[in-house]
Amino acid sequence: MKKRLNTTFGFYSPSFLRMHVDTDKSLQNLNILTDIEAESVYLHEYTHFIQDISTVYGLANISVIVDYMKFVNNDIIGNPAGAFQLPVMPIPGALDNVDANLEMQKLYNGDGEDHGVTLVAHRKRNKNVLTNLGNQPVDYIEVDYIDVAGNNQSFDFGALSIVENMAYIVESNCYPGCQPSPDLPYSAAEKLVEIIYPAFGANRLNVLALCDISLNMFNPGLFFYDTLIDFQTNGLTFNQPEDIYQQVYNNQPIFNFNGAINFNLLLDAQANLAKQQITGYFNDNYFLPLKSWLNSMIDNAVNYRKANPYFILNIARGGEIKLNVSFKQFMKRVGTPLVTNKYGETTLFRPQNSDNLNYPIIWAINQIFLVMWGVQSHCELAGLCSQGWHKSVNICNKSKPKVDLRCMQQPWERSQDKRKCPFGVMWHHWGLTGYYPI
Repeated sequence: MKKRLNTTFGFYSPSFLRMHVDTDKSLQNLNILTDIEAESVYLHEYTHFIQDISTVYGLANISVIVDYMKFVNNDIIGNPAGAFQLPVMPIPGALDNVDANLEMQKLYNGDGEDHGVTLVAHRKRNKNVLTNLGNQPVDYIEVDYIDVAGNNQSFDFGALSIVENMAYIVESNCYPGCQPSPDLPYSAAEKLVEIIYPAFGANRLNVLALCDISLNMFNPGLFFYDTLIDFQTNGLTFNQPEDIYQQVYNNQPIFNFNGAINFNLLLDAQANLAKQQITGYFNDNYFLPLKSWLNSMIDNAVNYRKANPYFILNIARGGEIKLNVSFKQFMKRVGTPLVTNKYGETTLFRPQNSDNLNYPIIWAINQIFLVMWGVQSHCELAGLCSQGWHKSVNICNKSKPKVDLRCMQQPWERSQDKRKCPFGVMWHHWGLTGYYPI
């Protein structure tokens, strides 16, 4: 599972609505930002935010992660208080299908990290995933390449290649002087197009369009590949990238997922499920403002996409973010994730309120997720807690918590404090006080 989508100077945490730009400049007001490099990284990571909350793939991932967190919580509190082993892993073939969904997500995501690659061959592969109904075959795309040392290598072309290449096209189109990125995964889709249907890739916005469309399916890599092969086989050409949307939408694949029989219905269904899942983290009226923010953000993003199906193309054509009308329109409608800079300054724009509101609770859930997965034992919010909440809804009893050694070694112990930090709030809210990982 990919915990973060990284660039050289930033990252985005999928399903946890948090992005980071490694700059010492304030990100409170992008109109006065004086760091071109930071602007380009901001746009790259913000594109991942768009993918996260306005596509079938992104919204489905949110549901998969929430299901895992629910499993973890139920598994732990089903035993007496005390120590539990890390990582907390679901059971293959169990009725809850948590393990199966994680395994499918892994196949859908694909892999691949390398510089200066030459693609040489491609094929469709198949792997069985054990579900509660037995083995289910899942197709994925394997690509062979030669690395800079002349060695034969391979990678699985999937959603990670698509989301990163998509973000890199947007970034490099708007900021031609941006930092170059490794071929895999940042140019994987473009390079695959080069060896299958180079005429299609002559306009790289064609590749951007197909990437965007492919995220309307659960298995984006497979859909991208099959659609590209179909275009090549039939010699289809397009006057403009918008025509690709029309071609695909007018010839949608036949499917029926719980009554959803076309792209828009599937997007609506996944949006409703993601809202139900992510707001299910919170079972107290105390969290109603947070739930309202999450619901409205997903609704606004999905509705914006349906009303403006080509908006990602317009963002890619719009230039630097200070002048990018389409970027500003989306942000004004949807807002931002929680954004941090090098110094831990945090900002979040919420359209329903003129202030920059910070909601570190979602970031805290991300930290608990990383603890349960066995990735870390500290809490990254320590810097934020030490600075206090900046123009925020205060979730710490009107006062910032005192940061101490526990934040770096045993953040779950903070759930026993009277003045709880965000991590402690959620650990306590989920009934985990008295439980600790080993």
